[in-house]
Parts: sequence; structure tokens; C-alpha cells
Amino acid sequence: MQRFLTLAIMILAAAAAHAQGVGINTTGAAADTSAILDVSSTTKGLLVPRMTAAQRAAIVLPATGLVVYQTDGTTGLYWNAGTPSVPSWKVVGEAGAGGGGGQWSTSGSNIYYSAGRVAVGTTPNQFRFSVQDTGSVFRVQSNNTTGVMASMGGFGQVQVDAPGIAGGRLTLLGNGNLGLGTTFPTNKLSFAAVLGKKVSLYPSATSDYGFGVASGRLLLYSDGVYGGDVAIGTDNAGTFTERLAVKNNGALSVGGTTGAAGQVLQSNGPTTAATWVTKNALTYGNVYASTTPTNYWIDPATPTVVPGMSVTFLASGTSKVVIHVDIRVMDTECTFCAGGTATGTLRLDGGAFHTRLVKLGNGEYDNLVMTGYTTVAAGTHTIDLYCSTSGKSLQFGATGEPYCGRIIVEVIPQ
Repeated sequence: MQRFLTLAIMILAAAAAHAQGVGINTTGAAADTSAILDVSSTTKGLLVPRMTAAQRAAIVLPATGLVVYQTDGTTGLYWNAGTPSVPSWKVVGEAGAGGGGGQWSTSGSNIYYSAGRVAVGTTPNQFRFSVQDTGSVFRVQSNNTTGVMASMGGFGQVQVDAPGIAGGRLTLLGNGNLGLGTTFPTNKLSFAAVLGKKVSLYPSATSDYGFGVASGRLLLYSDGVYGGDVAIGTDNAGTFTERLAVKNNGALSVGGTTGAAGQVLQSNGPTTAATWVTKNALTYGNVYASTTPTNYWIDPATPTVVPGMSVTFLASGTSKVVIHVDIRVMDTECTFCAGGTATGTLRLDGGAFHTRLVKLGNGEYDNLVMTGYTTVAAGTHTIDLYCSTSGKSLQFGATGEPYCGRIIVEVIPQ
């Protein structure tokens, strides 16, 4: 009778377990209604069968979903993703066909991980990371104002393709050279070897400002439709001051003015801006002139510089100096007198470099005309006409002439 009761209780318990699932725990709690086996513990875990790879492969007709722990080779939890007749063992956490398991791989949403390569919207290819889509593709954002939003380092090139075109349209080399439209930039910034506009600073449908390249020419251009100038200047706290500009009509502007017709641009030294000046033989830049104030007598015993026939000038550097002298010489007429001889000598800082003489008969006159040139170094110099006579006293600079005598000096920087 006792044996009967025990058997009945076991049958009833088995029936109850079959209907509700089996709970294994230390509290006596029933199994969860959704589980056939409910194992719970806070101090122990579940230990599945452990075996070698060879032992796992030797399992006869392993059920789909069968789980074992492999102890050699690539150790880990393995499960059969295939069928009993055609097993396909997968290690938990590794991508693979037939459902795989961790390290995501799915074709439904085009997200892949395979052999160390990640692809989103496409399948893994030769790149470690690939993103492809028909809409918005990729975004990197940082909410840390002092952090690095994105960084690419290591070796090799960084290339960016144009939409729909394979091949580098923007290339950054390891030496810092950046190429636009070329995969082999030779300078810190290189463009494709194509003529035309290269940099547009303010493009629009009707105007443009920027840089370009024509055949044998570098172009700096501004908008011609609206009369744009090309200006060079200085900027202080956002305020632009024009120094030099080429106007839309080709006029040259210096210091904000184009000058007047016939004026020339004159340098005023290294500390003063250039200015437009009126060209004048007596006052402009490198031409100097002087005239004798009156006629002047020179006798054979007192050779001298004719008053007014001297020019002092400043040469900014090594220069050629061209000199022209024209002065009237007159011999007074007297009974039984012979003529005289006038000699003119051009001197540079007191040293003679060119001489000419004029012989006059009794009572005759002539012009002493001299043209010469010399070379001077940087600095202040004086050119003068040193005159002497022989035979008798002579008058230099004749009264009643439009001028008594003149000297003109032109300084030509080398």
C-alpha cells in the first residue's frame, strides 16, 4: 500500500511538472509558465556539456539549436544553426550564415560584420568600413566643444570621391599636401591640371570673384558686370584701406586716386606712399637744370666755374648721368687783336671727365655745346662746367640772348 501511494505521488508530480515546466532552485518556486525548464540561482550558473572540436563533430544527428562548449581550438559556446542531417556549427558572438549569432550580420537592414570589415547599407568590401545609401549617408557630431570631432591618422592617403564618380576628388597625402581634383598633389595645395577658374570667393548666378589659370597666365578676377575692381590694401579690425587698385576700365588707382591725364607715378621713398605727379623737365624726379644769371668774363689767368652752370643731385643707387651744356662765348673786337680760345670741362665732384674747346677769331662768337655721360654711385654729387681761356679774355653768356647758358642733368638709375 505504501509503495502504491509513493508511485501515485510521483506520477502526479510528473504530470504537474509536464504541464507547468520544471523549476530548479533553492526556494521551491514554480517554473515560469513560459519555460519548460526554469533554472534560477544567485550563486551558481548553468554548465552545458564540454567537449573538444572532434567530439562535437562526432555528435550523431545534432538537433538544430543544440548547444555545447568547445574546449580546444576556438573555444566558446557553439550551437547548431543547421539541421540534424546537415549540421552548421556557429560560435556564439561570431557572424555567419544561417542566423549567425553576435557580431552582427544581416541582409534585411544591410548591416554587416565580416572578417574585421564593417559595412552599413552595402556588403563588406576591400575597405575596413563602408557606408552606402540613397539618402543622407554619414554624419559625425560631437557635443564637446573642446573635444576632437573626427580624426584620421596612420599612413597612406585620405581620399574623398565626387558624388557618382569613383576616384579621389580630394586627396590628402601623408606629407600634408592637399589635392583638389588630383590624386597626386605636389604642393601644399594643388589643383587638377585644367585651365579655367580655380577658386571662387563669391560665386553667384550673375557675378564671381576669385583666381584662375589661363594659358601662360595667372588670373585674379572680379565681377565685370557690376564694375568690380581688383584692390590691394591693408585691413585693421575689419576696416579695409585701399593702397593699389586696378579699376574695371583698366585705370590704375594709387592711394584711392587715379591721378590726372599725363601724370606719372612717383616713388617717394620707403616710408611714404607713391603719388601721381605732373611730368616736368625742371622738377620731375631725375632731371635737373640750371642757367647762368648773366654774362660772365673769364681771362686766361682766372679759370673758373661759370656762375649758374652747376647742378647738385641725389642718386638713390648706382646711376648713369647724361649731361648737356649750351653756352654762348664771345670775343671782343679790337684793332690788330688776335682771337681767343675757350675750353669747357665737365666735372663730377671736381674731377674732369669731358672737355671741348672753341676757337674764336677777333670779334667772333660761337656756342660751346657739350653732351657727355658718366656713372655715379649712390649719394649726393655735383656736376659743373669749368671754363678757361687762352689768347685773351672771353665773355661767356651773351647779353640779349633768350638765355645766357644752361646745363641739364638727367639721372638714370641702373
